[in-house]
Amino acid sequence: MTEPFVTMVLRLPAAALGGGAPVLVITAEAVVIVIPAGQGAVLLDPDVPREHVLLRLAEEEVREEIRTVIETDGTLTRLAPEMVGDADIHAACRAVALSTDLGEERGTARFRAALAAIRAAERRLGSSA
Repeated sequence: MTEPFVTMVLRLPAAALGGGAPVLVITAEAVVIVIPAGQGAVLLDPDVPREHVLLRLAEEEVREEIRTVIETDGTLTRLAPEMVGDADIHAACRAVALSTDLGEERGTARFRAALAAIRAAERRLGSSA
């Protein structure tokens, strides 16, 4: 069985679920589940490990960065920011995401989270090491 994964967060029209409220769309083997966000809908199975996103590469933020880079360095390109299309940005984001190794950063984040959890447990239990 394919593991479920979040494919998108979108905003539905006012007539749909919750009057324009963000919804979470989850897919698993061609099954789509739509959950109104923020309405107490929680799908937490205590036996399933949870994951937390540490980095998200948003295409809109890349578009903003393109504008900044081109405006800052006039020798970089003769293109205007508007000449870089959505397809260019999408392809570039995919290529960067596929070729970037964040193994060291992941290990550091895991270590820092472990220390933070230990400190939180110490505070909760009223002890200090």
